[in-house]
Amino acid sequence: ETVEAPAWPHAVDAGLAKQGKALFNKHCADCHGTYGPGAIYPDKIVPIETLGTDRTRLDALTPEERKTYSTSWFTGYEPKGVRTDPGGYVAPPLDGVWASAPYFHNGSVPTLWHVLRSKERPALWKRSHHGYDKERVGLAFEVLDDPASVPTERSARRQWFDTSKPGKSRAGHTFPDRLTEAQKRAVLEYLKTL
Repeated sequence: ETVEAPAWPHAVDAGLAKQGKALFNKHCADCHGTYGPGAIYPDKIVPIETLGTDRTRLDALTPEERKTYSTSWFTGYEPKGVRTDPGGYVAPPLDGVWASAPYFHNGSVPTLWHVLRSKERPALWKRSHHGYDKERVGLAFEVLDDPASVPTERSARRQWFDTSKPGKSRAGHTFPDRLTEAQKRAVLEYLKTL
């Protein structure tokens, strides 16, 4: 809790970020919390049906297995409010979110721009050698349009993130789709400030 998130190292449009903060607080804060003085983090579990994302990780442990973990060294051998059947994923806090790409619990989305635009998320992509995409806020990446073009050599094939594979879906978290393009730009600018 004492570690501070790194500051965005580039210019921020303060006016646009202010608009984005208001939009974020109206549309996103119920799950992801608020930031700055008086910040509140709700630690909210979003039901998998509401979130609509890949449930592979959620289903990886049964309630019985979760109960076993709740009495292991993970919790100091004492159950401390471990949810044995969470039914969804916890919406994470977004401190330093600009520096934590790729996004979602499975790393299926390369930029925050794509988090805000569910229909634009790449299906088959790999990290580019160009580093960081400061316009879309996240990984610079390459897209492969034809899945048959994925290299067959295992080491080369593993570089590609294929969202059609089990556990790697880019689906869900479509809440930002209801925002206009201008609103999405403002929210993206605000996310740089967290």
